[in-house]
Amino acid sequence: MPLTLLVPDLLPLATAPEAAALRLPALETWLARARARRESGTGSRWLLAQWGLGDDAPVAALTLAADGGPRGGDWLRADPVHQRVEGHGLVLHDASALALTRDECDFAIAELNRFFAADGLEFVAPVPERWYVRVPPGELPRTVPVDAAVGRNPFGMLPEGTGRLRWPSLFSEAQMLLAGLAFNRAREAQGRPALNAVWFWGGGAHPAALPRPFAGVAADASLPRALALASGCAVQSLPEGLAQLPSSRSAETLAVVDPLTRPLQQGDRDAWLEAARALDRDWFVPLGRALGTFERVRIVLPGERDTAVFELAGHARWRFFSRPRPIHAHA
Repeated sequence: MPLTLLVPDLLPLATAPEAAALRLPALETWLARARARRESGTGSRWLLAQWGLGDDAPVAALTLAADGGPRGGDWLRADPVHQRVEGHGLVLHDASALALTRDECDFAIAELNRFFAADGLEFVAPVPERWYVRVPPGELPRTVPVDAAVGRNPFGMLPEGTGRLRWPSLFSEAQMLLAGLAFNRAREAQGRPALNAVWFWGGGAHPAALPRPFAGVAADASLPRALALASGCAVQSLPEGLAQLPSSRSAETLAVVDPLTRPLQQGDRDAWLEAARALDRDWFVPLGRALGTFERVRIVLPGERDTAVFELAGHARWRFFSRPRPIHAHA
């Protein structure tokens, strides 16, 4: 199996006006020399598919276990989010916009548990940016992943269930409860975004077993680390660059190279452009030497409609006459 470099959030912004002129010389050179194909799935769907999981993957139960929480029961993510009116409608922003403190999380979770105890819901927040709720048997709703809702009006994507609980109403009740919390008034007075909703998604129970598609995973993001832990893959933090991956033993490693994710989530286009150029320098300038070590490298770029996969063998180092194209041409 080749070394796999998964690079989220590069192609989705590559065609934006401010990014259309972006050139990443090293990456563009390697993509031109690679054997390319398109695979179904965008965003995290490609990642989940490597572990045999689909759109109904129990992301909440997997990441909760990785966060040190319990494995039993049916769980949803109940991530803290911020909603505000932008332009002509409401827009959802994820937890990265909030930077909640531990005290703020604890207070909000206590209020949610007090209010929703009669509905059989149990909220926990092992880390400030990832919240969870245990759901009574038979009450899991259909949901939309938070990354699909960010930057959009959420009201066409609210959870829907078929049981006793009325999930759109629960969403609205949580909105009203959180918007009235005292610390939100202090945040707004300081010009900081308010915690005014939770986003329910990723429901299910922890799977009894998962396949092990990689020997190891190098990642800082919660989902790939959770998948690795649940399937018995070795887990390490993402190094600063390709040169820091230890040796040819890493050839069966998945590295989730995601420095573009936070700037994209925060809508900071200048930071995104700077991170893209650093990505080229730190991960793709050294790729020629890596091909000599690993023999094969796979570059995976999720896009808006599908995922572009580029396979490089050792002889790609000598394909000097392949003409590079701008990165936006691969979107």
